[in-house]
Amino acid sequence: MIELPLSLPLLPLGQATSWMSAWLTPIWFLAAGIGMGLLALVVLMLLFRLLSLIPIWENLSHSVAGHVVAAVITAALAGGLLMAMPRSMLGSADLKEPLLLGISLVLLCAIVGWSLVFCCSKQPARQSLATLSEGAAGYLGITALVIVFAGATAWGIGAALGNPIVEDTYPALTSIPKLFSTGETVIVHELAPQPAEGAAPFVPIDLPIDTDLLYQLVIHSNMTVLLADSADSANFSRAPIRILAGESLTWNRRTNKPEELAIPTDEATQLHVQNGEIYDAVLTFTAVTMPPVPEAASLVITALAVLLIGLALLLQQAVAPRASAVAHATLKNEMAQPLFLVLMLLGSLAIVLYTFLSFNTFGEDIKLLKDCGITTIMLLAAFQGVWSASSSISEEIEGKTALTVLSKPIQRRSFVIGKFLGIFWLLMLMFVVLGTLELTAVAYKPIYDSRETSEAMPTWQQCHLEMTRTIPGLAMAFMQSVVLMAVSVALATRLPQLANLAICFAIYVVGNLTTSLVSSTQDGFEIVKFVSSLVATIIPILEHFSLQAAIDAGTPITMSLLSGNLIYCLLYVMLAMFLALLLFEDRDLA
Repeated sequence: MIELPLSLPLLPLGQATSWMSAWLTPIWFLAAGIGMGLLALVVLMLLFRLLSLIPIWENLSHSVAGHVVAAVITAALAGGLLMAMPRSMLGSADLKEPLLLGISLVLLCAIVGWSLVFCCSKQPARQSLATLSEGAAGYLGITALVIVFAGATAWGIGAALGNPIVEDTYPALTSIPKLFSTGETVIVHELAPQPAEGAAPFVPIDLPIDTDLLYQLVIHSNMTVLLADSADSANFSRAPIRILAGESLTWNRRTNKPEELAIPTDEATQLHVQNGEIYDAVLTFTAVTMPPVPEAASLVITALAVLLIGLALLLQQAVAPRASAVAHATLKNEMAQPLFLVLMLLGSLAIVLYTFLSFNTFGEDIKLLKDCGITTIMLLAAFQGVWSASSSISEEIEGKTALTVLSKPIQRRSFVIGKFLGIFWLLMLMFVVLGTLELTAVAYKPIYDSRETSEAMPTWQQCHLEMTRTIPGLAMAFMQSVVLMAVSVALATRLPQLANLAICFAIYVVGNLTTSLVSSTQDGFEIVKFVSSLVATIIPILEHFSLQAAIDAGTPITMSLLSGNLIYCLLYVMLAMFLALLLFEDRDLA
């Protein structure tokens, strides 16, 4: 909880509830989404236990057929999500955007597909609760439960006082099913021309549009037509609306009144259109529908993220128990070091300071809060990852500890992959804790700025929008930290700690300047162009994970950009781990 500065004036109860509602409602959305994800994870754990009792399904995890079944489940889940997802999220007409999004969905669905097969083995199914209660899963679970408890407490206090501190909780929950049935719909109707004799009739048109959820409607016609609510002029409840040839009629919920809608809203009334021209008329209705609480999408996304993280931990333990044991030991060892606690404390203090620090940006302080907060978390996590990788692997090799570990039934690849996974979950824990604090600060910042500048109090929707736009930035910063950590793991198999830190620092600097270096050498000598291109090929382009341009422009990070960065991160991590295994395979540990 962030304390308000003492210089702020005390508010009456009603006003205090207003700013608390605007601040705590986005936090409740985050807590509710996490709670839904935990509930879904518990249901899947029970499903794993039931499937483990079926001999045919349990035997799949011990045969090649299990991979085939997992691939089929993955394809079915990815196809279903692509069909259910609103078209606005699939990107533009460019093939690359939906392709990148589709690949990312397949990778995420693969976690579910392989979990439904390999987590149903008898031993992983019986130990699933123990797996999620110790190690990285235990710490992440405690953090998730604390957030859920905070959101439930805020809701309970408001309900007890009879003055809800958290708004729109029930409508948000009921809006979840409507997320998959709303979006943009295009309906085209053709009307015959006016008959040779007599007046043109009013032809009824079916429009399967829920006017209660309608957000915007654009009607375009290539001919002059009249829109009415009855076939008989004597039964018109309002004057017909004329649309001229080649023009469009636009209605928007924000700028227009409900009675200005060109189509009838009563279920017993149908739209009728008259074509008075001598040519066929083509009417195009472009309707955009939205659920009552569009912010309910954050509930689904948060729940899916929690579910995928939990399944990834269960799948890791099921398919790689030895690497998981090394990861668990690495995580406990690094969390016991003073460096982890110092970095967490520095990150927490920095985020709180950024919240109340005046940047003198003429109303744009929230942008610097996002940029400084995310950059601080990324730098702290990257330093923790590089330090842990270099110290954990290098010191164990030099101190002959690795030789003792490998004398047990643990292969070298299990040792390296286990070290990577242990540090990976350590970085995940840092981002979850510090990222939650950053999201809380971002949700409060519009309220603090409005009170400092004596402007109107922002709504909870505005605070929620600022918070949700920060989450993709945290995800991209996490990917950048993981890439640097993977490179450090590969270097630690051969280099001592000091050399590892120096090289990773150089990679961070050059990786954020690669684009500028390549563009500045295009007009130079061929050897200079070759060297710059070689550097851009070998060194990871960390500038891809930067969100400063998006924050400065005030534009959200698109799903296609996030998907592309995810694929790039996975490819580079796989390359770094392949190099680590190659370098460690013939390393003399004696």
